[in-house]
Amino acid sequence: MQFSRKKFFEEIRVLLILIIIAFTVKSTLVEIYVVPTGSMEDTILTGDMLVGNKFIYGMRTPIWIGIPYTRLGFNIPWLRLPAFKEVNNGDVTIFEFPRDPFQKYVKRCIGTPGDTISIAEGTIFINSDSMEFPYHGKYVKGNIFKSDKLEKLYPYFNGNRDNIGTFVVPFRGMEIFFNDSIDWQILITLLVQDGNEVKLNEKIFTMIDPYEVARTHGFLKYKLLKLINSPRKAQMQEQRERTHFINALNNENKRNNIVNPWYINFGYNNAEYLLNNILINDISLKELGKYVLKHDYYFFMGDNRDSSYDSRFWGFVPDNQILGTPLFALVNLFKLKLRLKVIS
Repeated sequence: MQFSRKKFFEEIRVLLILIIIAFTVKSTLVEIYVVPTGSMEDTILTGDMLVGNKFIYGMRTPIWIGIPYTRLGFNIPWLRLPAFKEVNNGDVTIFEFPRDPFQKYVKRCIGTPGDTISIAEGTIFINSDSMEFPYHGKYVKGNIFKSDKLEKLYPYFNGNRDNIGTFVVPFRGMEIFFNDSIDWQILITLLVQDGNEVKLNEKIFTMIDPYEVARTHGFLKYKLLKLINSPRKAQMQEQRERTHFINALNNENKRNNIVNPWYINFGYNNAEYLLNNILINDISLKELGKYVLKHDYYFFMGDNRDSSYDSRFWGFVPDNQILGTPLFALVNLFKLKLRLKVIS
């Protein structure tokens, strides 16, 4: 009996070690991703299972410990090892979505730190040179927005998805002077992304957006419900439960005085008030005068240009949220079809 108990605990110990090794490899070297949307079509299709290389841009040690495939856990200190190569324009890249790092996005890099970018009638210019349209890229609607069409983009940009005025991708060492004419939403977003605690009176700013978190809430559950139930009933249940989920998250944030910079109307306050009352790590903007960015940032777009939720709409990705690059698509789970396609 004693031998059996000893053997049992030895097997448990070996199993735990194997689990730790598996999740360490998953977190640092190679990971499998399933693409839920068509934002990279036809380079990557909805339902593609991708094998991702997580060490090419510098292996990142695990930043979070918790129950796999849940949000139950906590952050831990981490570091990034030297990269084999830098993220270059044109690279298809896997990264954490800044407004909900649990979501992994795959997009094409269109701007690296310090690049000057503009878009004119769908043509992208990087440092004045035009960028070739991806071979498998497309426009679903078959047309390009004209320059006079207005659209709500991230405030850093002027124009619409196919026409954006010249801008510079933020970079490490870039100086931000608080007395200059600036957009407060952009400023606070960059300060938070750069790893600072930013407050306005009692409100603490965060990048985590309840509406974005809710986009993946019960994703597989609702997919299955639409297959076995009436699609209309399943969609109504999804909308009802997702609204309840968002309300719960918003109420929790309200209790904790946590807010997103893009949901605050800064126009109610004059510049002097904001300079005195916005604090970076408990020091006012007025007292600091300027800030020097500590991270490099990247601009990403999907190859499916008029059906991609990307940097044009939510901003830049800091270097610490870059994960790697997809090597190839194994199968398409939605079509139950072999793909075996190298991603480029």
